[in-house]
Amino acid sequence: MVFAREVEGRELTFGVSGKLIMNAVVLYDHQTDTLWSQFLTEAVEGELAGARLELLPSQLTTWQAWADRYPDTLALDKTLHRRRSDPALLTDPYEGYYRSDRAGILGETNPDDRLPRKTLVVGLDWGGAPRAYDLPTLAGARVVNDSYGGQPIVVTYDPASGAHGVFSREVEGRTLTMRPSDSLTMQDNETGSTWEQSGGAAIAGALSGARLTPLRSFIAYWFAWSDFHPTTELYAPDADG
Repeated sequence: MVFAREVEGRELTFGVSGKLIMNAVVLYDHQTDTLWSQFLTEAVEGELAGARLELLPSQLTTWQAWADRYPDTLALDKTLHRRRSDPALLTDPYEGYYRSDRAGILGETNPDDRLPRKTLVVGLDWGGAPRAYDLPTLAGARVVNDSYGGQPIVVTYDPASGAHGVFSREVEGRTLTMRPSDSLTMQDNETGSTWEQSGGAAIAGALSGARLTPLRSFIAYWFAWSDFHPTTELYAPDADG
C-alpha cells in the first residue's frame, strides 16, 4: 500500500511500531507518536486519532516487469552492499509462510470459507460496500468490466507479472467496455483503441494518448481482507456486466 504523508496540513514521517491489529502492521508517526492502522488507513490512538491517510493507487508486480516498462526507475535497495558478499540475502525469508496455510501470527478473526484463506484478492472499500476480486478468477478473465460505488470500473490482472489495475471506464464523457487483447494490452469495444492493461494508457487507436483514471485498491490475503471487511462482497464471473 502507498499513502500520502500529508495529514491535516502537516507532513508526517512514519515508522513501524511493532504492534499489530488483526495481523496487520501498525505504523506510528515521528511527529506525534500517533498509531496508524495500515489496513484501516486511519489513526487509531494518539493525538491524531480518527484522522485518515490518503491511499494512493499502486501496483504489486515483479521487479523484472517493472524494470522492463520503466528502465530508468530509481530503486531503493538497502541491502545491495551485503547481497554482493552474501547470496543468502537473495532469498525471501517469508517463502515458507507464503506456502503455508497459516493465517498470520494471530490467526483469523472472521473465518470465511468462500475462498481458501491464503488466496490473494484485489479489494475495494471506497464505494459503500467492500468488494473483493480473487486473483485466480482475474487470471482467467484478465479484464473484468464491472461497476462499483455507482462508477463503471475495469479490473485487470496479468498472471505473468502479477500486476493488477483498477480503473474508471469513463473516458471523455463515454463509458468504455474493455476486452483482453494480447498478453499486456486490452481494447475497448466502442473505438477499438488499444490500452495498456496494467498502466491504463491508450497506446493506439482513436483514443491514443488518453489515460484511464486509476482507482485505489488493496491487494491482500483473503483471510486478512475478510477479517477487516466481514460483510465483503466477492465478485462472481456471472456478475460481469
